[in-house]
Amino acid sequence: MVSEGLDDLSRVPVEKVKFSKGVMVAFWFLRIYIILMVLLVIVGFSHVV
Repeated sequence: MVSEGLDDLSRVPVEKVKFSKGVMVAFWFLRIYIILMVLLVIVGFSHVV
C-alpha cells in the first residue's frame, strides 16, 4: 500500500457514537414497528394458505 501512495488506515482509533435519548427512542420505535409488521405479514400469509 505504501508503494501505491495509499495511507494505512488500519490503526486509526474508532470511537463509539453517543446517541441522544430521542434518537434511541426513535430506533426502539422502529424496531418494534418492524417486528409488528413482520408478525402481521406472517398472520396474513397464514390465512391465505
